[in-house]
Amino acid sequence: MDWKKAKTILIIVFIILNIVLSVTLYNSLKVEEISQQTITNTMNILEQNNVYIECPIPKYTGNDYTLQYEEKPLEKRQVAAVLLGDNFTEVNDYTYKNESKSLVFTSNSGFEYSDTANTKMLKSDSKEDVDKYLKDLSKKIGLPFNEFRRDDYYDKSQRHDGTIVVYKGEYKDYAVFDNYIDIKVDKGAIKSIKYQYKKPISISVKEDIYIIPVHEILITKMTNYPGITIKEVDMGFKGWNNKETKTSASIASYEGLSWRIKTDNGQEYYFNARNGGMME
Repeated sequence: MDWKKAKTILIIVFIILNIVLSVTLYNSLKVEEISQQTITNTMNILEQNNVYIECPIPKYTGNDYTLQYEEKPLEKRQVAAVLLGDNFTEVNDYTYKNESKSLVFTSNSGFEYSDTANTKMLKSDSKEDVDKYLKDLSKKIGLPFNEFRRDDYYDKSQRHDGTIVVYKGEYKDYAVFDNYIDIKVDKGAIKSIKYQYKKPISISVKEDIYIIPVHEILITKMTNYPGITIKEVDMGFKGWNNKETKTSASIASYEGLSWRIKTDNGQEYYFNARNGGMME
C-alpha cells in the first residue's frame, strides 16, 4: 500500500469534512453579521423620526430559546408576619393588613406591599442601603435575592414621590423580565415593594425558529414614538404559559426571548423577538 498517497487522501477527506461541517453549523445557527452600515442607517432613520438612541444596538440574529419555569408558592402568613408584624389581620386569602401597612398577594408567587406611614427602615435611600435591606428581608422570608440583579435606580430628583429601585431576574446571563422586585423608598421609609418570581429550571433552543433583529423593530415600531430617547436595548425572557408537565405534578411555565427597549425616563417597551409583536 502506498501510505504516502493514502495519507494525502485522508488529509483531503478531513479538510472537505471540516468544510461541510462548518457550512452545516453556520446554516443551523443562521447567525448573519449585521453590518455597521445597517446600524448607522438605523440610527439615522430613528433621528429623522425624532427618536434618539444613546446605547449600542445589539446585532444578535440567531435562534429563539425557551426558558422552563417551576412555580414556587409563597408562604403567605410567613411573608405577612415579616412585613406587617405579628399582629396582622387576615382580610381574606390574599389580603393582609396591620394599621398603615397592607399586603396583597397578586398570585401564588407574587405580592404587593405598601405602607402609608413614614416609618424609617433604612439609613438612606442609597442603592447600597436598599440592597442590604432586601438581602436581609429575603433571608427572613426565603426569597431568592441572589437570582436578581439591580436593573435601574431612580432617585428623588427623577421621581418626585420617592426613590425607586428596580431588580430583574437573571438566569445563566439572560434577563428574566417577569421576575422582578420594585421597591420605593422615601427618606429611609419603605413605601412599597412589588415582587414576582417563578424559578427558572432550564434553557433550550427552538430549532429552526429565529429571532427578528432588533434594528428592524426599532425602525418599524419605535418610530411611532417621536420625542423619546432610548438609553438601553437588551434581550431576555418574557411571557409564560402554564402547562402541566408529564414528569412533575407542579405547574411549569415557558417563555421565549423578547427585546426590551428602555427610555431615559424609565418607560419600557417589550417585543416578542420571534414575531415582533408588542408585549405587556
